[in-house]
Amino acid sequence: MDTDADQGTSASVVVNVGDSETESNKVYSLEGISANGDVIEELRSAGEVFSQLELHIACSSEKLVNLNILTMHVATRESEFEAFAKKREHILDDDSVETALAFDLLSGLLDSELRELENFITTVEADFVKARELISSYRELGKASIEMEEKLLDSEDSLQQSRDQILEIKKQSAKFQRTLSALDREGNWISDKDTGSLEDDQFLNENAKIKLQTAEQQRHFLRMLEKSLAREMDLEKKLTESRQVEEALKFRLGSFEQELLYTEEEAMDACERLFEAENSAEVLKGISKELLGRLQIVLFNMNGSVQREAGLRSKLDSLVKQVEVKESVIASLRENLSEAQARADGAEVRCKSLAETNIELNEDLKGSRATSEKVESLERQLRESDIQLQHAVVYAEASLEKQNMLYSTVKDMENLIEDLKLKVSKADSRADSAEEKLIILSEANAGLTEEISFLRDRLECLEASLHQAEETKLATAKDIGIRTKVITNLVMQMAVERERLRQQISSLAMENKVMVVKLQQTKKDPSIVRHDSTTASFERESKEVTELSAAVSEENFDAGRLCSHPDSARSDGHDTKQVR
Repeated sequence: MDTDADQGTSASVVVNVGDSETESNKVYSLEGISANGDVIEELRSAGEVFSQLELHIACSSEKLVNLNILTMHVATRESEFEAFAKKREHILDDDSVETALAFDLLSGLLDSELRELENFITTVEADFVKARELISSYRELGKASIEMEEKLLDSEDSLQQSRDQILEIKKQSAKFQRTLSALDREGNWISDKDTGSLEDDQFLNENAKIKLQTAEQQRHFLRMLEKSLAREMDLEKKLTESRQVEEALKFRLGSFEQELLYTEEEAMDACERLFEAENSAEVLKGISKELLGRLQIVLFNMNGSVQREAGLRSKLDSLVKQVEVKESVIASLRENLSEAQARADGAEVRCKSLAETNIELNEDLKGSRATSEKVESLERQLRESDIQLQHAVVYAEASLEKQNMLYSTVKDMENLIEDLKLKVSKADSRADSAEEKLIILSEANAGLTEEISFLRDRLECLEASLHQAEETKLATAKDIGIRTKVITNLVMQMAVERERLRQQISSLAMENKVMVVKLQQTKKDPSIVRHDSTTASFERESKEVTELSAAVSEENFDAGRLCSHPDSARSDGHDTKQVR
């Protein structure tokens, strides 16, 4: 039994060392995964913030383009309105009313759009402040923080340019309001011809500036689109890297799941061993309780036998004392018997002598009656001596019987004492064997309790590792879900922006075609010579629209690629759900 216990303890120690090594490796790997997950989450949050900023800036730039186009339309309506006001003909036809209403409505629409764009830019500036705070908190990332700062500076430059453009458009809208306020209540034009010609020249110069600014803005927007495409490429690279990291994490999760399965199997084996050990411990406890009960019974019997032995020894001592007393009595009786025998012998001698004397006396009696009284007295004495002799013989026989009885009782007591000694020796041997068994059982019980405590500690460690692995699984699943949501949101925003750009481009193309047709028709009229510069600008705008359409097609291609990526991300998320 001792050798089996030693082998079990050595095997448990070897298993414990292997389990502790695997658990330490798991802890280190989990710590590395948590650190990588924190860095990836920080980069993801920063990328979301900067992607939102870029989307806001792109939206503001597109709104500025639309506002520039709207200012061009308002400028054309203003020229028509001024021509109508300077004719001083009080004939109100439908065309004149339509031009006046169109100019008024377009100028009001321009003012409202400018106010809305200014509010939007103030919110974007607040987002810039938050982004700066975020970059200051991410100084530890190194190159990534430097790239973020560069992107933020580019975005701020584009935002400042959009601010300047808004100021210029404000000036144009103020001029439009002045032209509207140049009419009195009766519809007469207040300024003279010289001021009108100067304002026309200023208007033409400002229109040329606006067209140049719109061309520069469109180039700037194209540059911004190129930068955004480059950033999207970088984001795609980062997405591929993050997917590689996700694949590595999935592989690690698979390995962790296998390890968890192994650990669960080991835990089941350990639970089975623990159950078997508990059963064996309970069985051994029952056996030990039975042995303890038997030992208590044996000890009780031993105590009773010891008490009996003490009582028997006391009885033996009293009997020995009685035997000694009786031996002294027997000795005295023997002395008395010897004395009685001596007396009997003397009495016999006397009897003989008396018989002889009796004979002589009878002979003498015959001779004399005087001696008859003496003979009777002598006969009386002889009878008395015979009676005393009989009493002495009876007393001697009784004393001999008592002595024989005492000898037999002493022999019986000696046999009983020897039997009791044998029983006491057997009880001592049984008590020694029971004590040895108790020592062995206590040692085995201590070993089993140690093994049970060790198995319980190991089960707690395994449960803790399982809990940590489940937490890492949930964290990775949440991260993957958040990434898929972000990618789907980006794809939806790109699709919405793409559709809006298509609609704007189609509307611009149709308007350009209409304007080209109108300009070709108005070339024959010499009063509209000043619109020749606008034809060139419209041709330039048509070219820029074609360039924008090409850029939008590239964006569609990139958006298609991004659409393919979220599907893979969704499939990855579905795989993670299946794994869970």
